Parts: sequence; C-alpha cells; structure tokens
Amino acid sequence: MSMIKVFSPAKVNLDLLINYKRDDCYHDINSLVQTVNLYDELVIQKSENDENVTIDFPLKSVSYDKNLIVLAAKIFLEAFNIKDSIHIKVKKRIPLGSGLGGGSSNAAATLIGLSKIFEIDDFSRILNIARGLGSDIPFFLFSRTAKISGRGEVITPFKITNKLEYLLIFPGIESKTNDLYNLWDKDQSKPLKDSATTKFNRISLNNEDYILKNDFTPILLRQNQIYSSIFETLDNVGIRSYSISGSGSTVFCLLEDNYDSSEAEAYIESSGVLKVVRAEPVEGWHFSID
Repeated sequence: MSMIKVFSPAKVNLDLLINYKRDDCYHDINSLVQTVNLYDELVIQKSENDENVTIDFPLKSVSYDKNLIVLAAKIFLEAFNIKDSIHIKVKKRIPLGSGLGGGSSNAAATLIGLSKIFEIDDFSRILNIARGLGSDIPFFLFSRTAKISGRGEVITPFKITNKLEYLLIFPGIESKTNDLYNLWDKDQSKPLKDSATTKFNRISLNNEDYILKNDFTPILLRQNQIYSSIFETLDNVGIRSYSISGSGSTVFCLLEDNYDSSEAEAYIESSGVLKVVRAEPVEGWHFSID
C-alpha cells in the first residue's frame, strides 16, 4: 500500500468536569465524549523527499515543528524503525480552537494511517505513542463514545441508547485550552465560584437525567458576550439542550427526535457571524486505500 485517505472526526464533550490540578501540571477530569461525522481529511502517502515527513497543511498559523500531525508521524517512524519518507496532505473542516479536538484527531488519524500503510498491528504500542503526544489523542484512537478520566488518557467505552443528533454552532473565535485551564486555576482561589450561579441544561440519556455541565462555561461567559447571545438565541427558538464542547468555542445543541431545525439554523446564521453544521455520532475509523 502506498497511499491512504483517513477521515479524521471531530468530538463533542457532553460534559466536562475538572476535579483538580495534578502534580504533573495536567488536570484530572471526567468527561463523556462522542466522535461525530464532521471530518478533516488526511491523505498519507510514501514519498521520495529527502526529509522524512513533509506536509501540505492549510493553516499557516500552525508551524511545522508544532504540528501534531508531523510530531505523530516522526515518532511513529522512529518507534518502528521505518526509513521511508512520507507526505501528508490535509483538508481542514474542523475549526481551530473550537473545542472539537481537530488537532488531536489529526494526530490519531496519522498514527492509524501509518499503521495501515506499513502493516503494523501493534495497538498497545501505538496507544503509548498517543499518550505521550497529548491527552485527547488516546480517545480518538479508540474512536467511539467513551467516558474519559485522568488527564484524558483513561478511556472507558460507554454505550448511549438514545439516537442523538447535533447542531454545532461556530462563533468564529479561537479558544485556547491552556489559557482556559489557567483561568480555571485562578477561579479556585475565589470564595464563590461563578459556576455556583450558572444554569446548566439537562437531557434524558439512557433514560436517566444527565446534566450538560462544562466547568469552563462560567469562564467563557465572562470572556466573550457571544456565548450569552448564542444561549439566548437558542432559548428563543425553543432549543433547550445545549452546552459548550471542551474549552470552546463550539456551542452544541442536542436535537429531539424528528425535530426540524431548518428554521432555527437559518435564524442563527442570519446574524452573519455564526456558522451552523449538523452532525451525528460515529464510531470507528473510516478511510479509503490506494
């Protein structure tokens, strides 16, 4: 095999609970996460370049040396003593800094794609590479609905019996995870956390009441008025189950069965600021091979 196209999915955090800052400077968290069918595309192929990893990446704000795709590829090739050079071409649909895990998904897609090209069947070793690269990358390797804990590397598959459907609302701003965690750390020294007065929505999940609580929400509401505006708009159009994914900036809505959201989508996008995408949960990796 000389080439593979890997479809790299986004994820949605239905909740995100931050427990404490660990001694290793990461944060201990709990989150219920789903992969959804909003995909970036990575075409990975063997090449004749002198440099072992080259990339065609559309976002110039991400440097070659800090690109998780490049890092994942270089570590993979070194770990399995592969001398071939590879070239990776990326088509981005998952917005940068959107809380949908695009960078982590791309890194996992790179590891999966290379394992197919070079016929390496060693998931445990690839998982160890993923754990060393970033907290969300192990989740994407499994690519299924799961509860994640620890710093994000502990994956417990979780079956949701509901048929879920999402509206993803992009406010067009980039949210930086490290900045949000630093602000959360500062919040812990306050006598009264803003989250004590923040309303969190609920859904029925597996016939049980489930709170769509994200501990970053109070911080994001303080940071930018656009989140309050989005929440108010969703209330006005009758959508009640919504929250923020990860560290933002995407607001997601869970739609009830057979809910026709076309008018709501048009109304939300009529502002000229917000973009809306429909998505559904997916499991497993999808790719095409040449």
